[in-house]
Amino acid sequence: MSTIIDVRNLTKRYGELVAVDHVSYQICQGEIFGLLGHNGAGKTTTIMMLVGLIAPTEGTAEVAGYDIKKEPLEARSSIGLLPENAGYYDNLTAKQNLKYYADLARVPQKIAEKRIDDLLDLVGLKNWKDTDVGKYSRGMKQRLGIAQSLIRDPKILIFDEPTMGIDPEGTKAIRELMKDLSKVQSKTVILCTHLLHEARQLCDRVAIMRWGKLIALDTIPNLAKKVNASEEATLEDIFLRFYEVM
Repeated sequence: MSTIIDVRNLTKRYGELVAVDHVSYQICQGEIFGLLGHNGAGKTTTIMMLVGLIAPTEGTAEVAGYDIKKEPLEARSSIGLLPENAGYYDNLTAKQNLKYYADLARVPQKIAEKRIDDLLDLVGLKNWKDTDVGKYSRGMKQRLGIAQSLIRDPKILIFDEPTMGIDPEGTKAIRELMKDLSKVQSKTVILCTHLLHEARQLCDRVAIMRWGKLIALDTIPNLAKKVNASEEATLEDIFLRFYEVM
């Protein structure tokens, strides 16, 4: 598979605090890539650099062929982002919200109209497209957020805790949607999650961060071998063993 994200010595300092410390890895097109770590590990800072919201102190990354330091707007246009606490206009319908974001993204009107209908169908909100978002459950809002992240038809999707606080039925629907986006539509998905069993179900590879450093990167079976864990070991077990040795 071809590389779509190439992170090279990416570093972010805030004074003496090193939030991300010379991190390097590559992510392939169509891959579901898990970014794991404790609070403060550097996951969110890494994402904010990839989408151009903060500038690296050192190093860089190429996103869909664009350098995030030299071509930040072009790199950003290749990414659809679902943040942990996505905001919507509760007094607008799902369709109106997506129309607003399509206008911000400069999607041509004729393309936007069809894409919005298709996306609402894709995320299972077709029957609620004319309902004010303020009446949506958290799970419905997360599905709307996925539709919003796809409004520019990006090559790369970044989902930050997409199933947090959602009921089991909604969680299953969102996970199946992520699989479809990756395996059927060849979208690259970066999944930031505290739910290690979710990463095990979905991710082709995972990266584990601790205090800004990348301490492990591989498939879950290979990571298990590196810490001499059994085949039955959970990702939680593997995760903790890497933390113990680093």
